[in-house]
Amino acid sequence: MQLHTILAGTLKLDGGAMFGVVPKTLWQRLYPADENNRCTWAMRLLLVETEGRLILIDTGMGDKQDEKFRGIYEPGGPTLQESLQAKGLDVGDITDVFLTHLHFDHVGGAISRDASGNLVPTFPKATYWSHKDHWHWAIHPNHRERASFLTENILPIQRSEERRVG
Repeated sequence: MQLHTILAGTLKLDGGAMFGVVPKTLWQRLYPADENNRCTWAMRLLLVETEGRLILIDTGMGDKQDEKFRGIYEPGGPTLQESLQAKGLDVGDITDVFLTHLHFDHVGGAISRDASGNLVPTFPKATYWSHKDHWHWAIHPNHRERASFLTENILPIQRSEERRVG
């Protein structure tokens, strides 16, 4: 078995939301905030290569969102596809996508737009895996978490033939 770190770019998130009740004076030295109190975070994924399988754990936020969304989170760095290509891989090589949870910054890269603008699974040969309880939570989120679960990242997986929830 081999393990590979895959960078799916960076995004900016509110420092207060990330650190909660921890005072800013404690975290700002390691994670400096910009003028909007946002810190830059790397989206690092894990690729497991084992017994003829390539298992991708999480997918980052992807690049299908509109300009308003991109303006809020300011994605940067290499895309997931670029990082896979740097390792000599293509999205068609991935056999399984394991989603630890369904927040947009972990599942957004699981779905892409095709040439016609339709939302389709990014990894056409992969089986997508998610926990059934979390899947239900993501489809029916509470008001506080609604912004973290974007239906365009989740529902196309549900329509896909290869999704496992268990």
